[in-house]
Amino acid sequence: MKVLVLVISSLAMISAELLHAQESKADKLSWSATQKLQLSDFSIKTAAANEPSSHAEFSITYKAGGKELLSSNLNKRVLNEFIRNGSWIDTTQDVQQALRYQQASFDLCEVYVRQFRKALYDNKPKIKRLSFVDELNETYTNAYSKRRLEYDLETKAGTDQVAQEKWEAIIKKELDQLKEYAVEK
Repeated sequence: MKVLVLVISSLAMISAELLHAQESKADKLSWSATQKLQLSDFSIKTAAANEPSSHAEFSITYKAGGKELLSSNLNKRVLNEFIRNGSWIDTTQDVQQALRYQQASFDLCEVYVRQFRKALYDNKPKIKRLSFVDELNETYTNAYSKRRLEYDLETKAGTDQVAQEKWEAIIKKELDQLKEYAVEK
């Protein structure tokens, strides 16, 4: 009888862990050259008077452990993810402008993820030290944060259409220059 109870308890714990992993995965959307952010990816919220019309959270993560980062395709080990439960949009304002702005932010994050991937390839012998990878992650996450602030200020959170178009062109060029570090490669 004790064996049966132990097996059922173990199955319940495994099921709970799998459910949590599925929920976490469903909350994240990996960057894609072909799939753009949509209204359904955001929570709906009414912005306060001094708030922008949307907010999005992005995450630069990497899979490390054992020989994972030493594999032949490092591009699949470093991810740029949109965090659904930390992102919202105000549908009483210009939704298309907000989506365009947040997509450019996501694309800008991808530039820094690709730079991170490139740095890993360029420094493959140092990858054996996980602390080295942690330092690279911090470097590129901080660089993205600073650049995103610059983008936010110059485009007035995407409301300055001329500045927005300028930034979109710059981001596209930078993505093209780093295309060999795209996850699809």
